[in-house]
Amino acid sequence: MTRYSDLFTPRQLVSLTTFANLVSEARERAVADARQTGTCNDGTGLNNGGTGVTAYADAVATYLALATSKSADYWSNLCIWRSDPKNLGIGHVFARQAIQMVWDYAEANPISESSGNWMNSVEWIARVVDGMTLVVAGKANQLDATVAIDGETSSLISTDPPYYDNIGYTDLSDFFYVWLRHSLGKVYSDLFSTLLVPKAQELVATPYRFGGDKEEARKFFEEGLGKAFAKMREAQHPDYPLTVYYAFKQSETDEEDEGGELSSQPPSS
Repeated sequence: MTRYSDLFTPRQLVSLTTFANLVSEARERAVADARQTGTCNDGTGLNNGGTGVTAYADAVATYLALATSKSADYWSNLCIWRSDPKNLGIGHVFARQAIQMVWDYAEANPISESSGNWMNSVEWIARVVDGMTLVVAGKANQLDATVAIDGETSSLISTDPPYYDNIGYTDLSDFFYVWLRHSLGKVYSDLFSTLLVPKAQELVATPYRFGGDKEEARKFFEEGLGKAFAKMREAQHPDYPLTVYYAFKQSETDEEDEGGELSSQPPSS
């Protein structure tokens, strides 16, 4: 498997591409329907703080794109059939934080009423939206944690930093990114400006990004994480604790010291 298309059968690619294309059509339909009701149209999209017709259509498109992205997790040639009584049906690709090799696969029918169908994904998204309680407006910004905290000086920080080379976050994110970009590239042009997820600044100790040099990868990770925590310390509100979740312990041993004992690196959590 050398291309993302290799993760799907030709039939699955047709299904996903079709649904991804329909997201844009649904957005245009939402704009037309909203205009007919006389809803205010300020012409500003959701990504720029809009609250009118355009932003409403962007929101609809976003939810549908998330449903398509979720469906990709069930419409791959890496899905297995779960036969245990509690989970009878199609098992999704990301049963853990990795893309696993499988000996054989099960294929869902998107337009059926059985396991892994399209409406299952839509209904899950709808449940989340229906259950959300919005008290105050929120905003998420994508920034480099080693150089910026977005001007905040009294923040409450709670973070789950990367675990050395244990999880390839951005590489795994590409599985979903390629479909989200297809559906929402025009809605969130800044987030989807690249063909794949940007990887150069990601704080993981991945040797392949440094020509296979494990030491360079380790140095990049530790120095970068140090800079990120220095920035967090500057911005953290002094009256509250900064909480960090770090549940990974590096257990690999790669060299033996003179006393015959194996030494572990990097240090544990």
